[in-house]
Amino acid sequence: MWKSLWIGGLALFFCLSAKSQTTEEEYLYVTYGYKEQLLKGLDDKDGYSWSTLAEFPFVNASGNLLWKKSIPSKFVFEGLYRDDESRPCAIVAIYKEKADMARKDGTFICLPHPESGQEIIGKAKVYFEEEIDFDKDLLNYYSQGLHKLAMTLAVWP
Repeated sequence: MWKSLWIGGLALFFCLSAKSQTTEEEYLYVTYGYKEQLLKGLDDKDGYSWSTLAEFPFVNASGNLLWKKSIPSKFVFEGLYRDDESRPCAIVAIYKEKADMARKDGTFICLPHPESGQEIIGKAKVYFEEEIDFDKDLLNYYSQGLHKLAMTLAVWP
């Protein structure tokens, strides 16, 4: 339930600032292809570019009850832009377990445009629920990161 709430909350704010629906090809690129592109050092997909929209750094305490360590972590939100548009058609949330991790080593989560087809919205929801294994604390940080992203998008001209 919490996962759907966060995706739904972001969708509401994202709808205010973005115009472009996410296509199936774009969803697959954001979810799987972008990380592969970064791992292989390839150029951006033809007709598209990326831009960092917001970053949310935090300190994550991990370990057991007796031994916890603080790990500087962050969420980076990047927009995927079509060459002829000024608003992102999709966003990727990249979770980095250490603040200085290379972008290619993070966990990638696609945030499709909320007016995309139900198939795309459904795939994103299933991917988040089945593939992303964040504990309660990390879900809280993700929610705070989404809040920062939503506020950033809300103040765009």
